[in-house]
Amino acid sequence: MANRRFKQFQGTLESGIVKLYGEMTIGSSGAISSSSTQGFSIALTDSEAGRYTITLNDAYYAIKGCQVTLVGPADAALTDAGGVISFIRNDDVNGAKTFDLQFASNVDLADADVQSGAKVLMEITLKNSSQEF
Repeated sequence: MANRRFKQFQGTLESGIVKLYGEMTIGSSGAISSSSTQGFSIALTDSEAGRYTITLNDAYYAIKGCQVTLVGPADAALTDAGGVISFIRNDDVNGAKTFDLQFASNVDLADADVQSGAKVLMEITLKNSSQEF
């Protein structure tokens, strides 16, 4: 149950909304070279190109959204073949407390690793498990 001392008054019409933030920097072959998260952890998913498993510290009733911003390397262009489009998969936050963040190429939508040196910023919006409605 994720009923901690969350900061309140977010200005939402729906009660029990929780936001978690994090970031990671991508190394070679999609590996995470560094990360900073609070309320969750992130790991490269074995044998899947461009996929990362996000494990929440607590169970939540539902995932309401996941905003991902890709920050390209300072002096190198992002490549078409690299993962630049993001979406989520396997959103079992109430049971397994996990979901997957997937990156894909903007050329053919195939799963693809994010380019080395890029940074990924994340804002995860969740419904607190103690409030179904």
